[in-house]
Amino acid sequence: MKKIIIAIILALLFVINIVTAALLFVDIQVLTFPETIIRVDVIEINSNEIIIHHDLQLYNPNSFEMILKDFQIVATTTSGEEVTNLTIDGGSIPGQSNRSFAGNGLIVMKGNLSGLLTSKITGIVGINLFGIIKKTIPLEVTVLTSLKEALKKISLPTITVRAEFGTITRHAVNLTTEIDVSNQNPFGMFIKNFILNITTETGMNVGNFIIPGAQIPAESAVTLHGYGTVIIEALNAKKLLINLHAEAGANIAGINKSLPFSSDIEIAIPDLNQFIPADKPLELELKPDLQRARGGLKSNMTLEVINPTKIPLVASDIVVIYYGVKNNQKYFIAEGSLGSGELVPEAATFFHGEALLLYSKLINFTGRGFLPDMIFAQLRANISLSGVHVSIPVAIGSYIDLQPLRPSR
Repeated sequence: MKKIIIAIILALLFVINIVTAALLFVDIQVLTFPETIIRVDVIEINSNEIIIHHDLQLYNPNSFEMILKDFQIVATTTSGEEVTNLTIDGGSIPGQSNRSFAGNGLIVMKGNLSGLLTSKITGIVGINLFGIIKKTIPLEVTVLTSLKEALKKISLPTITVRAEFGTITRHAVNLTTEIDVSNQNPFGMFIKNFILNITTETGMNVGNFIIPGAQIPAESAVTLHGYGTVIIEALNAKKLLINLHAEAGANIAGINKSLPFSSDIEIAIPDLNQFIPADKPLELELKPDLQRARGGLKSNMTLEVINPTKIPLVASDIVVIYYGVKNNQKYFIAEGSLGSGELVPEAATFFHGEALLLYSKLINFTGRGFLPDMIFAQLRANISLSGVHVSIPVAIGSYIDLQPLRPSR
């Protein structure tokens, strides 16, 4: 009897095993392919390489555990050149569960990457029951990626402009500029020529010049130097404005990205005192030489002006007014002109002129005698910069003794 019972139990177990194996076999035959979501992101671009991040998300819709192995991601350009090869460790996904597999890959800067990148992901998915029954399905997915979108995040360089006035010439003022350009991007950039237009507060253009561009390494700064001039009339303005235009960009992986930018900078009008030495004044010396002439006294005038500055000043409306002095009172006699002219920088300039002091104007019968006691010669002039509205009036005077010219007794 025992033998019969044991035989029946063994037979039942055998039938159960057969049924179970059959059901498992049927389940394996209807193995559902995992739902796959792939995300490829460009997380960094620098001067030497591009770092891309692959995120492979899988969902196992089956009731049993799935095995994933031999995952490999190969990215190629449109010309078929391989630019990255990445291996991702596999693993298992429980039934009706999600799991992510991720990894970073480097794309070395070579060739033209301006087109679409093709990322082909291959691997094996399947099941392994008790090490006896195996079922595998090859996985192959292709994803297209463009680097152009990533380059939209390029940051414009920051700039700082400094301007300093230099030598003042007859028609212009030299201007020196320094432009600090800072590149915050992790890749090198280029700056094309800077174009600087200088205007007054009324919009009058008084100068423009170009500063050559340069390459700016990643995460660094350079200082560019420029030299130009503004017309002398710029010193009439209340303030000057520099309008700066340039184009910045980067050439990465065959993609040329450029962005125009501009900036307005206000600069102060220089104080002319900084160009005039405090210990060397402008020197004027008038030398009137009186001689007897028909109808009066002829004055041959010489004016010497020493300009100690580096500025070509202008002396205009130069006149000498002669007064007779008698009983400590002055009266007008004559006026002579010495014209106008430039005062040569750091040199002496001479002006010449003549004047006739008529006897009819000299004679004065108040007090003793009929001639004045002395002649007072007063020089008047305006000192300015050519083209500049502001001028400085100057006046000097000297007394001339008439004793040598009096008639002999």
